[in-house]
Amino acid sequence: GVRRQVRHHCRPEISGAGCGTQFEQRPRGAGELMYGPPKHRQRYTFGTAINVSATRGAGHLSHSALQDFARRYASTYSSADPYKHIVIDNLVPEALAHACMKELQAKHYLPSSSASGASSFWKSRSTPMGAKRGRGGYPENTQAEVFGPSTVRLFDFFQSRRFIAFLETLTGIRNLTADSRMFGGGPFSIVNGGFLSLHTDFNKHQTCEKGISPIPTYGEPKPGCRVVTPGWRRLNLLMYLNEGWREEWGGSFELWETDPRYSFLQYSKKVLPLLNRIAIFSVTDVSIHGHLDPVNHPHGEARKSLSFYYYTPTIDDEPLITPLLHESVYMPGHAALRSVERWRTMVPKYTVR
Repeated sequence: GVRRQVRHHCRPEISGAGCGTQFEQRPRGAGELMYGPPKHRQRYTFGTAINVSATRGAGHLSHSALQDFARRYASTYSSADPYKHIVIDNLVPEALAHACMKELQAKHYLPSSSASGASSFWKSRSTPMGAKRGRGGYPENTQAEVFGPSTVRLFDFFQSRRFIAFLETLTGIRNLTADSRMFGGGPFSIVNGGFLSLHTDFNKHQTCEKGISPIPTYGEPKPGCRVVTPGWRRLNLLMYLNEGWREEWGGSFELWETDPRYSFLQYSKKVLPLLNRIAIFSVTDVSIHGHLDPVNHPHGEARKSLSFYYYTPTIDDEPLITPLLHESVYMPGHAALRSVERWRTMVPKYTVR
């Protein structure tokens, strides 16, 4: 296998880091780096985490309510640690979130198979870096109607011009657009054992002809490959749909701090995936996240969520995104640390319960 090299370009006067940092991904390593932060520069045990609260939304979908919230909490978003993000409870009406949860729950026991199993409702994908279950690729991942009217309403809302205007006011990022094909997004129903190792996401996604692998390139993808996302990935939105979820059941969303050189890692925040809780965060080369406490529900209930991603045509306003096209990049060694007891021993600074 050929080692894939990715070179970061940053603005040291803004990011405070050196430019031209290079790293390599393991051959057939599912995106894992060859070299990462040394062990003595990885911190993830803080004794007892400090409990913090999510921001409370108005539970109303009107333009005025959304804009009022966005203006009020724009500074909260831009100043958040370890990178720009916000966790919101009750942004949408409780009854709507609960109904969507029930619609996804009703599909829990439908057939599941690998991504190539076209006849199965759920598509399971397992690599050394994660195990998850969703609807697969386009168009299945966009078909909210197979769940029910509440899921349709949420899909329409999160991709509406009204909601994108809310995101622009909240984050300060202009010219956002939703991905109509929702690559990598849609509904997820993660069963026991499911996890996702620490990573930062692709900035543009490429698909290639058979026998060709995407490699990092500047500007245009290499011959035989094409970009299938509508610009540069800038924001992720994760909506959780799990009533009464407990920390020991795993699946909590983790935010980790690093720098553009990946010279250190520090476990900053854990977010329990509770019903009607939304996490929104900026996607950059340093927005390390995942859920490494495997799902471990005592009655086999799945960790349910909806994912939506937003793009811009340029990245001139964000020095922490390399202009090099790359797929998701995983921190080395962390997938091997997952266990159902990890939540006790790997403790962040803060926990949103």
